[in-house]
Amino acid sequence: MCRLMFVALCALLFAAACDDPMKMLPGHQIGEPRIIAMKVTEPELTLDSRPTARLLIGGEGFDQASDISVLWLVPNDPGTLAQIPPEVQEQLTAPYTADFTFPAGMTVGALVAQSPELQAQYDEQGWMDLPVYASVTIDEKTLSIVKRVRVMKGTPAHFNPEILRIKAVYKDVAGALQTVFTDRDGTIELPQGAIPEYLGLDPEMAAPAVHGNDLLVYRWQFAEDPDKATDLRFCDADCPSQEYLGVDRVTPATKEIMLDMGNISEKLKDSPHDTDIVLNFYLVVRDKADDSSSIEDTRFGLDFTTMKVVLKRP
Repeated sequence: MCRLMFVALCALLFAAACDDPMKMLPGHQIGEPRIIAMKVTEPELTLDSRPTARLLIGGEGFDQASDISVLWLVPNDPGTLAQIPPEVQEQLTAPYTADFTFPAGMTVGALVAQSPELQAQYDEQGWMDLPVYASVTIDEKTLSIVKRVRVMKGTPAHFNPEILRIKAVYKDVAGALQTVFTDRDGTIELPQGAIPEYLGLDPEMAAPAVHGNDLLVYRWQFAEDPDKATDLRFCDADCPSQEYLGVDRVTPATKEIMLDMGNISEKLKDSPHDTDIVLNFYLVVRDKADDSSSIEDTRFGLDFTTMKVVLKRP
């Protein structure tokens, strides 16, 4: 276990020194697969914590049920991996669909104690920010992310926000507003022959006060099959968001969003596809961020979910 903690410590120092891989944030439509976010059990920990962590990956062709392996705490480069025994690598690897948990015997405090610098920060300040590193290889390309969590002597006060479900609002063929709900990572199905002009989406959140959240910031993104491009777009001020969602303005960085599906509707009425069309949506909700694309305060709470809109074939 000492060898494992030493290896992980080297990785933490590496992660703290390297450029943040999230500096180049993707646009609202994601092309090739990439890491969108990392969530740790809680954004504030104590020395006895053994946190868990999870990644959100999105992009064209990436299946959320993928069994791809995620490497945690250590950089995914040949030089580093050559120094790590296979049994240690196994403890630091988890499938994408599962949470990663600090190995048995490794606590946050045991890891911090391996570094005089980190320990001194904790002793002098009463807290320190611990970088958590993860990487994955997709199509022979290594993707990585760093998230910082605060280790503190006092009782944690901030926690991850919680997405409960997503409300969807659209008009049926008679022009009447319909409301449906989908659970986290859920699916909404619409027939290709009766796609509404607009689809409003509104996530329902657990009460912020319960989780100690101060300012929730939202970021919506989506990906689709490029062979079945739908001309989907996120609305701005030009959509009837007040009628559908009761808000004056929507953007991909607001809590509620509107999908303009008019182009899709017209296209598929005249020429429906013989297979289903799947639109993948990703929602990341962050606490205390300056804006939806800010990376300055990566240590605060975060939650994410996916959602599919399936346009069913005739």
